[in-house]
Amino acid sequence: MNTKRILVFVIAIMMSAASFAQKGSVSKADSYLAKNELVSAKAEIDVAITIEKNASKSRTWFSRGKIYQAIATSEDESTKAIDPDALEKAVIAYNKVLTMEKENSSYYLISTTNLDQMWGAYLNAGGTAYGEEDYEMALAQFEKALMVKEKDSTSLFYAGVAAQQAGNVDKTLEFYYQMIDMDIANEDIYSSVIYYERQKDNSEKALEVTRAAKAKFPNDSRFGQEEISLLLAMDKLDEAESQLKKSIEADPNNVNLYLNLGVLYDNLGSALMSEDKNDEARESFDKAKDSYIQAIAIEPDNYIANFNAGVIYVNLAKEYYDEVRDMDYKSYQKYGEAKTKKADAILKQGLPYMEKAISIKPDDIDGLKALQQMYTQLKMNDKAVEILDRVDALEAGQ
Repeated sequence: MNTKRILVFVIAIMMSAASFAQKGSVSKADSYLAKNELVSAKAEIDVAITIEKNASKSRTWFSRGKIYQAIATSEDESTKAIDPDALEKAVIAYNKVLTMEKENSSYYLISTTNLDQMWGAYLNAGGTAYGEEDYEMALAQFEKALMVKEKDSTSLFYAGVAAQQAGNVDKTLEFYYQMIDMDIANEDIYSSVIYYERQKDNSEKALEVTRAAKAKFPNDSRFGQEEISLLLAMDKLDEAESQLKKSIEADPNNVNLYLNLGVLYDNLGSALMSEDKNDEARESFDKAKDSYIQAIAIEPDNYIANFNAGVIYVNLAKEYYDEVRDMDYKSYQKYGEAKTKKADAILKQGLPYMEKAISIKPDDIDGLKALQQMYTQLKMNDKAVEILDRVDALEAGQ
């Protein structure tokens, strides 16, 4: 056998092994990154991270974060194509650094800064696309911002709105439900979720969200009305009424139960009135009034009970005022005065409740405006002007 050939073969194997052994150098990966040779940098860091001694060092993860950040944020599509999951890998790498380093270390601070820069860039890109009405692109950018900061309230909100504008119902619900779970959703977010669940014929889910919204925003009448609308559509109004009555039997001094029953009848009355079922609406309003008065008997200084009782009388009187308003001249001459007197008499019955409500919360603008309108309707002009001045002063001070 030719010994020279054997020697050359052995040397070649040794050189190959040495070359393989040198793969996975973090320093080389950084060098490739500095030269913008991202394919080589990626290959180097991908091997480096599999080597135990490297994987235990924050420097390795920091380098990996920088390389994948460069790929993910490149404006060159061919560079982005090096790894479609580059953004996710960059975020994972930087977050790994944050778990390994102290908060005042350079790696920690730079990793945090880089994450913030990526988040801000995607958020701004999404905002630009949204302004150009490219809602699909806006959604894609906001989703990338969420990959960087998955619980960020701003990104979630913008992603949800972009999805809504893009007509992507599933994505809209995904982001809005996250906001609800994080307790950062406002009334409009809840309303959108309820609307879409109803559109998808998910009445039970819509009812669940509606009740959560009603509990969270007790002064927003939309959700009480929505609950009644859903219960009517689901043939469950009797069930709700029955449950409340049973609860009252078990706990007869619970003010909130009477309030809830009153709101149920109140909203039902509004729904029936909108359908021109005035007789049924009047009956429902009367039941609501009785429930509120029972609540007041237990807790005289309850603002909601007094305010709602006052509003009930407004609604009962409104039926007759509306009739008078819609009369032709001949009918008005015959019935107008009597109908107006009847409406005025009903409205006067509500005054003590609304006045009591304002004595409990003297700076409540909604209550003051309601009382001012009642005084105006009853031609109690001095009192109406006095209340209007209070409203103007309060609004000027806001």
